[in-house]
Amino acid sequence: MIGTLGKTLACAAGLLVALATAAQAANVDKALHDALPANYQSKGVAVAAFNDWPPDEFVENGELKGWSIDMAKAMSERLGVPFSFEATSFDVIIPGLASKRYDAGFSSFGVTPERLEVLDFVPQRKEGTGYAFLKGKPLTLKEEKDLCGHSVALLTGAWDLQYLTKVSAELCADKPIDLQQFTTQNAAELAVSSGRVEIVAAGSAKLAYLAKQTGKFEMAGFISNAVFNGIGVRKGDALGPALKGALQAMIDDGSYKAIMAKWGVDGAGMLDKAVLITKDNPNP
Repeated sequence: MIGTLGKTLACAAGLLVALATAAQAANVDKALHDALPANYQSKGVAVAAFNDWPPDEFVENGELKGWSIDMAKAMSERLGVPFSFEATSFDVIIPGLASKRYDAGFSSFGVTPERLEVLDFVPQRKEGTGYAFLKGKPLTLKEEKDLCGHSVALLTGAWDLQYLTKVSAELCADKPIDLQQFTTQNAAELAVSSGRVEIVAAGSAKLAYLAKQTGKFEMAGFISNAVFNGIGVRKGDALGPALKGALQAMIDDGSYKAIMAKWGVDGAGMLDKAVLITKDNPNP
C-alpha cells in the first residue's frame, strides 16, 4: 500500500509540474522567443538586480522582491526562457554587463548620455530626482536653488549625483551643494534619519515609498530632471528588442499596470509604449 501511495503521490507531483509548465508555456510569445539568439534560448538570461532600492528591487528576509523583479519574471514567461537572478550592489552591475557576467540589469537605471556609451536601455517608467528630509526640519524646498548650501546624501554612481553636480555648479556658485556619496541607498537614508545629512536625493517614486512606509520623512515640493529609467543591456544585444517586445505585450494586456498598481507606483511616470533607447536613437 505504501508503494502504491508513493506512486500516486509521485504521479500527482508530476501532474502539477506538467500543469505549471503548460501554464507558463501558454504565456510564451512565440515570435519573441524565436527572435532571441540561440544562446539565450539555450541558457536563459542572467539578471543582475539591485539589492537596495525598494519598491523597485530589494532584498527582504533573504528574498529578492519589488515591482521590477515581478516585471522581470513576467518577461521571462513571455520570452519562454528562464531568468536567473543575482542580487548585488549597484556599482558592480554595469561592469558585470560589460564583462558578460550578466545579460540584463534590472536596476532602475536612469538613462543618461554617459551610460548610453556602454548600454542600451528598455525603460520601465519615467521618473525624476526627488528630495526627502526628516519631518519637522525647518527646510523650505520649492525649487533647485533652494538646495544651495545644504548637505545632500546620494548613492554612489547614481545619475542623481551627476545631475546635482551640474546644478550646484550652475546655481550655487556662492553656496555649493554639499554632495555626500554613500555606497548603499540604506546608508544614504540613515545619514539623514540620524541627522548627519540634511536631505536625501533619489528617484522620486522610491523616496515617496520611503516617506509612506516610515512616516518619518517628507518630500520637497518639486521634482528635478524627469528621465526614463529601467533595464540595461549591452549595446547592440538582441536581448534589448526582445525585452522591449515583452514589455509592449504587457502594456497591451494590462499586466504592466497591474504589477505597478500592486506596488503602489502606478501614478505619474507610467508608460503607454515600450521603447528601446540607444546612443544612436536617444529619443525614440
